[in-house]
Amino acid sequence: MKKKILLVSFCIFLPIFLLLFSYKAVLGMSDLTENQQETMNFLENKQELNLNYTSSEISHLKDVKGVMNFIDYLFYLSLIIITLIITYYKKNKKQLIKLFRYGGITTLISMGIILFLSLFAFNTTFTIFHQIFFPQGNWLFPTNSLLIQTFPIEFFIGISVRMFGLGILLGMVLVLVNSLLKKKS
Repeated sequence: MKKKILLVSFCIFLPIFLLLFSYKAVLGMSDLTENQQETMNFLENKQELNLNYTSSEISHLKDVKGVMNFIDYLFYLSLIIITLIITYYKKNKKQLIKLFRYGGITTLISMGIILFLSLFAFNTTFTIFHQIFFPQGNWLFPTNSLLIQTFPIEFFIGISVRMFGLGILLGMVLVLVNSLLKKKS
């Protein structure tokens, strides 16, 4: 029973960790415009916001900041959980192989589904995401607003495709590690 709980926990938290790692990596390596960078610096508590956003846009950005803080906590929590599970099984090669196999497969499936949705139903996926994380509805702005001009839909599509693509690549690496561990045992 304990093995199943740890395996299921690993298969839940590994894709979350890899998704959030991919998000941080892709965003960190993205070429941002000056306005995008200033806004990101505000969201990361690195500077005050000096752009001419409306009060509604600022309100939304403050909510985004809260979501980004939650993402940071979830990232580190998932890192701790998968590290503890791997450490627990460090001398049990058979169980490590199982973790990497199922964790890799779970990651590939979950990232593949989200990538598919991002490619073929981005607007719907984007809307659902915002309805979940911003249920108060302060995320809809006219197309000529500074926030939409700074972060057009193409920005989010590009980030999403690269993020989920990297997640799939990392899932493939885990499946490969599983294969290599299997051959060595």
